[in-house]
Amino acid sequence: MQQRDKLYEQFLENPRFVQWAIGQAPEDDGYWESLVKNDPIGQEVLEQARLTILAIQGRPETLSKQDIQDRVQQVLSRAKHQEALTRPKIIQVQYPVFYRWVVAASIVLLLGLCWFTYTQYTKQYSTHQVGKTNSPSDLSVQSDQLISIANTDRPAMHVLLPDGSSVVLRKNSRVRYARVFVGAKREVYMSGEAFFEVTKEPRKPFFVYANGLVTKVLGTSFTIKAHQKAEQVIVVVRTGKVAVFAQTDPKANVLQNNLELTGMVLMPNQQATYERTDARLTRTEVKTPNVHPSFDFKATPIATVFSSLEKAYGVSIVFDREVMANCSLSATLGDEPLQKKLQWICTILEATYQVSGQQITINGKPCQ
Repeated sequence: MQQRDKLYEQFLENPRFVQWAIGQAPEDDGYWESLVKNDPIGQEVLEQARLTILAIQGRPETLSKQDIQDRVQQVLSRAKHQEALTRPKIIQVQYPVFYRWVVAASIVLLLGLCWFTYTQYTKQYSTHQVGKTNSPSDLSVQSDQLISIANTDRPAMHVLLPDGSSVVLRKNSRVRYARVFVGAKREVYMSGEAFFEVTKEPRKPFFVYANGLVTKVLGTSFTIKAHQKAEQVIVVVRTGKVAVFAQTDPKANVLQNNLELTGMVLMPNQQATYERTDARLTRTEVKTPNVHPSFDFKATPIATVFSSLEKAYGVSIVFDREVMANCSLSATLGDEPLQKKLQWICTILEATYQVSGQQITINGKPCQ
């Protein structure tokens, strides 16, 4: 336990780790992943430290040791005060540092201890079409084993993938994927335009196949434009980094079967353009990539927060406006999928949510 505590504090006090945790050093992905590559406990502590940093200050620039100590004292004092109000007797327990931090991060983010529940999609969207299709030769599973979702008439449609990743399908776009991601890869096939927020699984790369171009990621957000009749396929990176390569590349099998991001690697605000006629790839800088809105909230009314999510993901969010009229949110929601965003928000509000197709129902209570 002491070793876990020490590692946890080392992560939190490391400026380089803080910069990476808040998304300002995506080039360090490989460094931190390799650091805990063969250490399950280290992987768990690293992820908890990353979430703690985001929970405490949203997206801090630095987090000194004194900052950490001050924040711990602040939240523990608040926890003791809250406990005194709810219990006739106070039983003092000395928790290990690691668990004090979990409590601390929760209190700062949640404004009190709370529970949240959520339900996975139990049914696919009514627009799902499962059946044999004319599939490209690169499919690693039979086409009749794929779920196919098409957005024919809406500006945006949200799709939840089996690993929790989000796909926002634009109008006249389609995505196909297996019911369960098995084996060493997560594979998706698409046409049209879609924005991806991929759940991080460094040991299980995520692949998108689109009109001859392969996009490989470990966990990040990006947009792909790959309309069937278009001469180009375009990939624009919002956060993290991705690798792209042509399916006809002589090294395609090698590039797909390792855990590293190799090929043409794109960083945030970079774009790859694939010319389909001659399988040519070029990389350019994009000053203001209009791929997806950001979610930086400061005492923002919850109705405005939900409206922003509705527009970005093409969903409908139902909640009691009277009950939650005084609720607001101060948080920075990054490139995590919609499901994660809902978990964070509902935890903060001491609320729960349920998903049914493109409708999300929030059950909350009044905010002081």
